[in-house]
Amino acid sequence: MEKTKVHPHPIGVAAGFTAGIVYIICATVVTLWPTQALNFFANWFHGIDLTKIAVPVQLNFRNFIVGLLSVVLSFYIIGLIYGLLYNLCYHHCKKRRWI
Repeated sequence: MEKTKVHPHPIGVAAGFTAGIVYIICATVVTLWPTQALNFFANWFHGIDLTKIAVPVQLNFRNFIVGLLSVVLSFYIIGLIYGLLYNLCYHHCKKRRWI
């Protein structure tokens, strides 16, 4: 593989681990400071009052693990697709001598 091409699997793994770390941090913040977390994310959604749709659910270990695994797997797949598409785009541009 050329230096400018990427290996999709490591990109998927890195994306999955990154998403897992963010998920763990988010779950910790929501557990410790639920009101502040809700207010923080309301800013991301342009002031939508998330308290009207938020259900106060106690995070248990099973829900945490299922959420963590689904986020990691989803972002692995997203990273894998990104790597594959990057290589296709790179090949396309190189073939046309754009790069």
